[in-house]
Amino acid sequence: MKKGLIDLHIHTTYSGEGIKTTPSEIIELALIKGVETLAITDHNTTLGCISALKYIERNPELCEDLNFITGIEISCDTTSVLSYRDEQGHLRSSLAGGIHMLGYGIDPYNEGFLDLARFYRSDTGKRTLAAYKFIRRFYGITVNKNTLYEVINELENDIASGEYTQDEVSQELLARALTTGRSAPLGRKNQYENFCKNVINRDKQTYNDYLYRVRKMFAVSGDQLDEMAKQDIYEMMDLIERSGGVAVLAHPTFYRPKRELSVADFELLSEFIDKVTAHYNEYTGEFMRGIVGIELLHGSSFDDQFRFKFYDNIIKNKGLFITGGSDSHIINVKTNNLGYIRHNFSIKHLDFVDRLDEILELSQRATSIKKQKERDYKILQGAQAGNKGVDEQAVLYNDYKAVKAREIIESQTISKKLLSFENEIATVMFALKEKLFEYEDVEKNAHKNPQSLQEWTSLYAMYMQSIIENQDVFFGDKDVFYDWLQHRLEFVNQACNELYDLAALDASVQMENNSTVNNPHFKESKRIMNAIAAEIEQESASYCVSKVMPDLERV
Repeated sequence: MKKGLIDLHIHTTYSGEGIKTTPSEIIELALIKGVETLAITDHNTTLGCISALKYIERNPELCEDLNFITGIEISCDTTSVLSYRDEQGHLRSSLAGGIHMLGYGIDPYNEGFLDLARFYRSDTGKRTLAAYKFIRRFYGITVNKNTLYEVINELENDIASGEYTQDEVSQELLARALTTGRSAPLGRKNQYENFCKNVINRDKQTYNDYLYRVRKMFAVSGDQLDEMAKQDIYEMMDLIERSGGVAVLAHPTFYRPKRELSVADFELLSEFIDKVTAHYNEYTGEFMRGIVGIELLHGSSFDDQFRFKFYDNIIKNKGLFITGGSDSHIINVKTNNLGYIRHNFSIKHLDFVDRLDEILELSQRATSIKKQKERDYKILQGAQAGNKGVDEQAVLYNDYKAVKAREIIESQTISKKLLSFENEIATVMFALKEKLFEYEDVEKNAHKNPQSLQEWTSLYAMYMQSIIENQDVFFGDKDVFYDWLQHRLEFVNQACNELYDLAALDASVQMENNSTVNNPHFKESKRIMNAIAAEIEQESASYCVSKVMPDLERV
């Protein structure tokens, strides 16, 4: 039996989602499978951890060798980190769907975590979390959540009875939330009127943002309401830190820019990491601990070598720790992946686990010196991961053999996403050629597939551009990058030739059918592929010059 395996991302019945395994069953199953270090990380609740701790206390002999780490996985809104305004002028997060934050070494009885668990149980509670976030975000006011819950419950009943419409309720919520109860921030009517005069009436953009969010909040339920209930990422990192724990970014390869479909925007992701890791805020005069690690050892990381290398590079540059886990959601026996991050790969060793006590102590010291000088904080930060990459921080286990994570990643086909673009482009061009040979109704079908072809070539070009601009992140060796470029150039040149043939065939078919359809898609696809070919040629020429120049200098 395999011994000493590590799994730091496990869900139980407390996460919902149809999961069948209780915390006690998770512990028993983990011990059977040789997982000796585990963390229960239920969604937005620590109740699973509390249940597990009670089970461990009742079964000391069974759990004698178990290294149990308290944890949570929190759904976070990232608007306060990166945002933009959409076409209607509404504030949006630049990352699609927000992110998930893992907390380790936390006090599961912390009031903030218990509040999350309590409010996430009902739609009224989720609206409470959403409204609490909106009032803080747009007005900088902290409202008592219990009072807010009562106000929202009253307004839900008022909407149901027809006293208010969903459009009318936004202002009433703000008025009641700020003036109801002894702990209300604006406890008297004249204070609220002064607030309206000096804040709301002067800042229409902020007020409209607030009104839009609250109207929508009362109009949705289910997944849409879950999305709105996500809490501010900075507040949640602060909650994890105040509870004695440390924050880790979960499954990082999941996150994508909202406005760029399926394209890796590494610049935006780099900016995001900069803002959620340790830094000094010159405006507030405070130090932010932020995340201490990234969950790079996750099943999703194995699908994209480029993103894996991108985050590995960030981890080394930032001095962060590697973490990992199965992200197990056991619904039935067949879906039991406990202890395995991908297929039959398990985690055998992590620096993060070996040094967790030290990391937690550093976190507490960092919290206590928030008013000291920046250099003092950097001394603490320097004691973290020591600029180690994934190879030095983690060892995986496969068929009783220890392997390095990068060995697995590099054994995968290089960039499955890029190859899927190439396969799709080739498939569409083949299908177009077949259709053109048997064209019957040119005007009816002319735009359908060529438009699809243009979309695929555009996405391919954007992805290629990202990779070429970030080649140092993805390819440590210039020779490897050059060889990879030559394979891409071979495909692009072949695609260009096919596109010339398709354009000529399309023109011929239209002439034969006396069609006047103007089809620009072949022309645009050719332009895109020619531009890619030109960029590859330029990069290849730069590589060749760099190889020749040393000889020229010696002469």
